[in-house]
Amino acid sequence: MNLVTGATGIIGSHVVLKLLEASQPVIACKQSSSDVSRVETLFSYYTSKSKELAQKIKWIEADVCDIFSIEAAMEGVSTVYHCAGYVSFDKRNRQKLFKINETGTANVVNACLERNVALCHVSSIVTINNLDYKNDLTEEIFWKTSGKESDYAISKYNAEREVWRGIEEGLNAVIVNPGVVLSPGFWEQSSSRIFSTCFRGNMFYTLGTAGLISAMDVANAMIKLTDGKHYANRYILVEENYTFKEMFDKIQEAFGKRKPFINASAGVLQIGRVADGILSKFNKREPALTKSIINSALNKQRLSNEKIKKTLGYTFEPINEVIGRICKLYLKEHKK
Repeated sequence: MNLVTGATGIIGSHVVLKLLEASQPVIACKQSSSDVSRVETLFSYYTSKSKELAQKIKWIEADVCDIFSIEAAMEGVSTVYHCAGYVSFDKRNRQKLFKINETGTANVVNACLERNVALCHVSSIVTINNLDYKNDLTEEIFWKTSGKESDYAISKYNAEREVWRGIEEGLNAVIVNPGVVLSPGFWEQSSSRIFSTCFRGNMFYTLGTAGLISAMDVANAMIKLTDGKHYANRYILVEENYTFKEMFDKIQEAFGKRKPFINASAGVLQIGRVADGILSKFNKREPALTKSIINSALNKQRLSNEKIKKTLGYTFEPINEVIGRICKLYLKEHKK
Protein backbone atom coordinates (compact mmCIF):
# COMPACT_ATOMS: atom_id res chain seq x y z
CA MET A 1 0.00 0.00 0.00
CA ASN A 2 1.20 3.52 -0.85
CA LEU A 3 0.46 6.72 1.04
CA VAL A 4 0.67 10.08 -0.75
CA THR A 5 0.72 13.32 1.23
CA GLY A 6 -0.19 16.49 -0.61
CA ALA A 7 -2.25 14.34 -2.98
CA THR A 8 -4.36 17.26 -4.23
CA GLY A 9 -1.27 19.23 -5.30
CA ILE A 10 0.58 19.24 -8.61
CA ILE A 11 3.20 16.58 -7.86
CA GLY A 12 1.08 14.53 -5.47
CA SER A 13 -1.81 14.12 -7.92
CA HIS A 14 0.58 12.96 -10.64
CA VAL A 15 2.12 10.40 -8.27
CA VAL A 16 -1.36 9.10 -7.41
CA LEU A 17 -2.19 8.76 -11.12
CA LYS A 18 1.00 6.86 -11.98
CA LEU A 19 0.55 4.49 -9.03
CA LEU A 20 -3.06 3.76 -10.00
CA GLU A 21 -2.09 3.19 -13.63
CA ALA A 22 0.41 0.61 -12.35
CA SER A 23 -2.43 -1.06 -10.39
CA GLN A 24 -0.88 -0.08 -7.06
CA PRO A 25 -3.29 0.76 -4.20
CA VAL A 26 -3.18 4.34 -2.94
CA ILE A 27 -4.19 6.11 0.24
CA ALA A 28 -4.32 9.84 -0.53
CA CYS A 29 -4.09 12.48 2.19
CA LYS A 30 -6.28 15.55 1.99
CA GLN A 31 -7.44 18.32 4.26
CA SER A 32 -11.07 19.07 5.05
CA SER A 33 -10.95 22.09 2.71
CA SER A 34 -9.34 20.18 -0.20
CA ASP A 35 -11.08 20.04 -3.57
CA VAL A 36 -10.57 16.44 -4.69
CA SER A 37 -12.52 16.96 -7.92
CA ARG A 38 -9.55 18.70 -9.49
CA VAL A 39 -7.55 15.48 -9.12
CA GLU A 40 -10.00 13.68 -11.41
CA THR A 41 -9.83 16.68 -13.75
CA LEU A 42 -6.06 16.33 -13.87
CA PHE A 43 -6.41 12.60 -14.60
CA SER A 44 -8.61 13.47 -17.59
CA TYR A 45 -5.71 15.31 -19.22
CA TYR A 46 -3.82 12.02 -19.48
CA THR A 47 -6.34 9.18 -19.72
CA SER A 48 -9.88 8.37 -20.83
CA LYS A 49 -10.24 6.28 -17.66
CA SER A 50 -10.02 9.26 -15.29
CA LYS A 51 -13.31 8.59 -13.49
CA GLU A 52 -12.57 4.88 -13.09
CA LEU A 53 -9.11 5.55 -11.68
CA ALA A 54 -10.28 8.35 -9.37
CA GLN A 55 -12.82 5.99 -7.80
CA LYS A 56 -9.97 3.71 -6.71
CA ILE A 57 -8.40 6.37 -4.48
CA LYS A 58 -8.86 5.91 -0.75
CA TRP A 59 -9.10 9.47 0.55
CA ILE A 60 -8.36 10.21 4.19
CA GLU A 61 -8.10 13.45 6.14
CA ALA A 62 -4.60 13.68 7.58
CA ASP A 63 -2.44 16.66 8.45
CA VAL A 64 1.36 16.34 8.39
CA CYS A 65 1.44 18.78 11.29
CA ASP A 66 -0.54 16.27 13.37
CA ILE A 67 1.76 13.35 14.17
CA PHE A 68 -1.11 11.18 15.40
CA SER A 69 -3.15 11.48 12.19
CA ILE A 70 -0.05 10.74 10.09
CA GLU A 71 0.83 7.68 12.17
CA ALA A 72 -2.74 6.41 11.84
CA ALA A 73 -2.68 7.00 8.07
CA MET A 74 0.38 4.74 7.74
CA GLU A 75 -1.40 1.63 8.98
CA GLY A 76 -0.60 -1.12 6.46
CA VAL A 77 1.50 1.21 4.29
CA SER A 78 4.85 0.18 2.78
CA THR A 79 5.89 3.41 1.01
CA VAL A 80 5.13 7.08 1.64
CA TYR A 81 5.44 9.73 -1.08
CA HIS A 82 5.73 12.94 0.89
CA CYS A 83 4.56 15.62 -1.55
CA ALA A 84 2.87 17.93 0.96
CA GLY A 85 4.47 21.32 1.36
CA TYR A 86 3.80 25.03 1.48
CA VAL A 87 5.24 27.65 -0.85
CA SER A 88 5.25 31.32 0.09
CA PHE A 89 7.70 34.19 -0.16
CA ASP A 90 5.70 36.46 2.12
CA LYS A 91 7.43 37.19 5.44
CA ARG A 92 4.03 37.11 7.13
CA ASN A 93 3.81 33.37 6.42
CA ARG A 94 7.15 32.46 7.95
CA GLN A 95 5.71 30.52 10.89
CA LYS A 96 3.36 28.54 8.62
CA LEU A 97 6.25 27.69 6.26
CA PHE A 98 8.36 26.15 8.98
CA LYS A 99 5.42 24.39 10.60
CA ILE A 100 4.35 22.61 7.41
CA ASN A 101 7.68 22.11 5.65
CA GLU A 102 10.03 21.42 8.56
CA THR A 103 7.87 20.16 11.43
CA GLY A 104 5.51 18.36 9.05
CA THR A 105 8.42 16.51 7.45
CA ALA A 106 9.85 15.63 10.86
CA ASN A 107 6.47 14.09 11.74
CA VAL A 108 6.42 12.05 8.53
CA VAL A 109 10.00 10.86 9.11
CA ASN A 110 9.26 9.85 12.70
CA ALA A 111 6.09 8.01 11.71
CA CYS A 112 7.97 6.16 8.94
CA LEU A 113 10.66 5.13 11.42
CA GLU A 114 8.04 3.98 13.91
CA ARG A 115 6.23 1.82 11.35
CA ASN A 116 9.26 0.77 9.26
CA VAL A 117 7.90 2.45 6.13
CA ALA A 118 10.02 3.62 3.16
CA LEU A 119 9.93 7.30 2.18
CA CYS A 120 10.29 9.34 -1.00
CA HIS A 121 10.56 13.00 -0.01
CA VAL A 122 9.89 15.89 -2.39
CA SER A 123 12.38 18.65 -1.67
CA SER A 124 13.35 21.46 -4.05
CA ILE A 125 16.29 22.75 -6.03
CA VAL A 126 16.36 25.73 -3.65
CA THR A 127 18.21 23.50 -1.17
CA ILE A 128 21.12 23.05 -3.60
CA ASN A 129 22.46 26.42 -2.67
CA ASN A 130 25.95 27.77 -3.31
CA LEU A 131 26.13 31.09 -5.13
CA ASP A 132 29.94 30.86 -5.33
CA TYR A 133 29.90 27.65 -7.37
CA LYS A 134 30.63 28.34 -11.05
CA ASN A 135 29.90 24.95 -12.65
CA ASP A 136 26.57 23.15 -13.04
CA LEU A 137 25.09 22.45 -9.62
CA THR A 138 25.00 18.78 -8.61
CA GLU A 139 23.60 16.76 -5.72
CA GLU A 140 27.00 16.94 -4.04
CA ILE A 141 26.80 20.70 -3.51
CA PHE A 142 26.46 21.52 0.17
CA TRP A 143 24.27 24.32 1.46
CA LYS A 144 26.26 27.52 1.80
CA THR A 145 24.49 30.42 3.45
CA SER A 146 24.71 33.71 1.57
CA GLY A 147 22.17 35.67 3.58
CA LYS A 148 19.92 35.90 0.50
CA GLU A 149 18.00 32.68 1.16
CA SER A 150 14.23 32.94 1.43
CA ASP A 151 12.36 31.53 4.41
CA TYR A 152 10.93 29.00 1.96
CA ALA A 153 14.41 27.79 0.99
CA ILE A 154 15.50 27.54 4.63
CA SER A 155 12.35 25.60 5.55
CA LYS A 156 12.94 23.12 2.72
CA TYR A 157 16.61 22.77 3.67
CA ASN A 158 15.63 22.05 7.26
CA ALA A 159 13.08 19.50 6.00
CA GLU A 160 15.83 17.73 4.05
CA ARG A 161 17.94 17.62 7.19
CA GLU A 162 15.07 15.83 8.94
CA VAL A 163 15.08 13.17 6.21
CA TRP A 164 18.86 12.74 6.44
CA ARG A 165 18.47 12.44 10.21
CA GLY A 166 15.93 9.68 9.62
CA ILE A 167 18.31 7.93 7.22
CA GLU A 168 20.99 7.98 9.92
CA GLU A 169 18.47 6.32 12.24
CA GLY A 170 17.77 3.53 9.74
CA LEU A 171 15.06 4.99 7.51
CA ASN A 172 14.90 3.81 3.90
CA ALA A 173 14.45 7.14 2.15
CA VAL A 174 15.24 8.92 -1.09
CA ILE A 175 15.03 12.66 -1.78
CA VAL A 176 14.12 14.34 -5.06
CA ASN A 177 14.91 17.96 -5.88
CA PRO A 178 12.66 19.06 -8.76
CA GLY A 179 13.25 22.26 -10.68
CA VAL A 180 10.35 24.33 -12.03
CA VAL A 181 7.56 21.77 -12.44
CA LEU A 182 5.27 22.26 -15.44
CA SER A 183 1.76 20.83 -15.28
CA PRO A 184 -1.67 21.27 -16.82
CA GLY A 185 -4.50 22.33 -14.53
CA PHE A 186 -3.92 24.19 -11.26
CA TRP A 187 -3.76 27.24 -13.53
CA GLU A 188 -3.56 29.78 -10.72
CA GLN A 189 -1.37 27.70 -8.41
CA SER A 190 2.40 27.56 -8.03
CA SER A 191 4.43 27.21 -11.25
CA SER A 192 1.31 26.58 -13.38
CA ARG A 193 0.51 30.28 -13.02
CA ILE A 194 3.22 30.82 -15.64
CA PHE A 195 0.76 29.69 -18.30
CA SER A 196 -2.01 32.01 -17.11
CA THR A 197 0.43 34.93 -17.04
CA CYS A 198 1.72 34.22 -20.55
CA PHE A 199 -1.80 33.75 -21.94
CA ARG A 200 -2.74 37.22 -20.70
CA GLY A 201 0.30 38.59 -22.54
CA ASN A 202 3.53 38.97 -20.60
CA MET A 203 5.82 41.80 -21.75
CA PHE A 204 8.74 41.17 -19.39
CA TYR A 205 11.57 38.66 -19.25
CA THR A 206 14.78 38.14 -17.31
CA LEU A 207 18.00 36.42 -18.34
CA GLY A 208 18.12 34.22 -15.26
CA THR A 209 18.08 30.45 -15.69
CA ALA A 210 15.65 27.76 -14.53
CA GLY A 211 15.73 23.97 -14.70
CA LEU A 212 12.39 22.80 -16.12
CA ILE A 213 10.64 19.43 -15.91
CA SER A 214 7.15 18.03 -16.44
CA ALA A 215 5.15 16.94 -13.40
CA MET A 216 4.65 13.52 -14.98
CA ASP A 217 8.42 13.02 -15.25
CA VAL A 218 8.79 13.93 -11.56
CA ALA A 219 6.16 11.34 -10.62
CA ASN A 220 7.71 8.66 -12.84
CA ALA A 221 11.16 9.24 -11.37
CA MET A 222 9.87 9.16 -7.79
CA ILE A 223 8.17 5.80 -8.27
CA LYS A 224 11.21 4.29 -10.00
CA LEU A 225 13.48 5.53 -7.18
CA THR A 226 11.51 3.66 -4.50
CA ASP A 227 12.41 0.20 -5.81
CA GLY A 228 14.79 -0.29 -2.88
CA LYS A 229 18.03 0.32 -4.78
CA HIS A 230 18.39 4.07 -4.43
CA TYR A 231 17.85 4.93 -0.77
CA ALA A 232 20.13 7.36 1.09
CA ASN A 233 20.46 9.50 -2.05
CA ARG A 234 19.05 12.68 -3.48
CA TYR A 235 18.40 13.42 -7.14
CA ILE A 236 18.02 16.66 -9.07
CA LEU A 237 15.04 16.38 -11.41
CA VAL A 238 15.23 18.68 -14.44
CA GLU A 239 14.92 17.97 -18.15
CA GLU A 240 17.11 20.90 -19.16
CA ASN A 241 18.10 24.45 -18.22
CA TYR A 242 16.47 27.40 -19.96
CA THR A 243 16.60 31.15 -19.50
CA PHE A 244 13.33 32.65 -18.38
CA LYS A 245 13.23 34.46 -21.72
CA GLU A 246 13.46 31.15 -23.58
CA MET A 247 10.69 29.69 -21.43
CA PHE A 248 8.37 32.69 -21.87
CA ASP A 249 9.11 32.79 -25.61
CA LYS A 250 8.13 29.13 -26.01
CA ILE A 251 4.91 29.47 -24.03
CA GLN A 252 3.74 32.72 -25.61
CA GLU A 253 4.59 31.45 -29.08
CA ALA A 254 2.46 28.35 -28.39
CA PHE A 255 -0.39 30.66 -27.36
CA GLY A 256 0.04 32.78 -30.48
CA LYS A 257 1.02 35.75 -28.35
CA ARG A 258 3.78 38.29 -28.90
CA LYS A 259 7.01 37.24 -27.22
CA PRO A 260 8.13 39.29 -24.18
CA PHE A 261 10.24 42.24 -25.27
CA ILE A 262 11.24 44.16 -22.13
CA ASN A 263 14.32 42.98 -20.24
CA ALA A 264 13.45 43.31 -16.56
CA SER A 265 16.83 44.28 -15.13
CA ALA A 266 17.65 44.23 -11.42
CA GLY A 267 16.80 47.94 -11.19
CA VAL A 268 13.44 47.53 -12.90
CA LEU A 269 12.57 44.57 -10.69
CA GLN A 270 13.47 46.46 -7.51
CA ILE A 271 11.20 49.34 -8.49
CA GLY A 272 8.46 46.82 -9.22
CA ARG A 273 9.04 45.13 -5.87
CA VAL A 274 8.52 48.35 -3.93
CA ALA A 275 5.35 49.22 -5.87
CA ASP A 276 4.00 45.68 -5.58
CA GLY A 277 4.73 45.63 -1.85
CA ILE A 278 2.61 48.75 -1.33
CA LEU A 279 -0.24 47.40 -3.46
CA SER A 280 -0.20 44.01 -1.74
CA LYS A 281 -0.72 45.64 1.65
CA PHE A 282 -3.75 47.54 0.39
CA ASN A 283 -5.16 44.50 -1.44
CA LYS A 284 -4.29 42.14 1.43
CA ARG A 285 -2.57 39.64 -0.85
CA GLU A 286 0.86 38.08 -1.00
CA PRO A 287 3.40 40.22 -2.87
CA ALA A 288 4.17 38.94 -6.36
CA LEU A 289 7.72 40.31 -6.22
CA THR A 290 10.04 39.77 -3.26
CA LYS A 291 13.81 39.93 -2.88
CA SER A 292 14.09 36.15 -3.07
CA ILE A 293 11.92 35.95 -6.20
CA ILE A 294 14.06 38.61 -7.85
CA ASN A 295 17.25 36.76 -6.89
CA SER A 296 15.85 33.59 -8.48
CA ALA A 297 14.78 35.45 -11.62
CA LEU A 298 18.31 36.80 -12.12
CA ASN A 299 20.27 33.72 -11.01
CA LYS A 300 22.14 32.14 -13.95
CA GLN A 301 23.33 28.97 -12.21
CA ARG A 302 22.56 25.76 -14.07
CA LEU A 303 21.53 22.36 -12.71
CA SER A 304 22.98 18.99 -13.69
CA ASN A 305 20.65 16.05 -14.36
CA GLU A 306 23.47 13.57 -14.99
CA LYS A 307 22.94 11.58 -11.79
CA ILE A 308 19.27 10.76 -12.41
CA LYS A 309 19.90 9.95 -16.07
CA LYS A 310 22.75 7.58 -15.22
CA THR A 311 20.85 6.01 -12.31
CA LEU A 312 17.59 5.29 -14.11
CA GLY A 313 18.60 5.48 -17.76
CA TYR A 314 15.55 7.70 -17.98
CA THR A 315 14.68 9.96 -20.92
CA PHE A 316 12.67 13.03 -19.95
CA GLU A 317 9.91 14.43 -22.13
CA PRO A 318 11.41 17.39 -24.06
CA ILE A 319 10.24 20.71 -22.66
CA ASN A 320 9.12 21.90 -26.10
CA GLU A 321 6.64 19.01 -26.19
CA VAL A 322 5.58 19.58 -22.56
CA ILE A 323 4.86 23.26 -23.19
CA GLY A 324 3.00 22.55 -26.44
CA ARG A 325 0.82 19.92 -24.77
CA ILE A 326 -0.01 22.08 -21.75
CA CYS A 327 -0.78 25.16 -23.86
CA LYS A 328 -3.24 23.15 -26.00
CA LEU A 329 -5.04 22.02 -22.84
CA TYR A 330 -5.10 25.58 -21.50
CA LEU A 331 -6.58 26.92 -24.74
CA LYS A 332 -9.17 24.15 -24.80
CA GLU A 333 -10.35 25.08 -21.30
CA HIS A 334 -10.24 28.85 -21.69
CA LYS A 335 -11.83 29.24 -25.10
CA LYS A 336 -15.12 27.66 -24.14
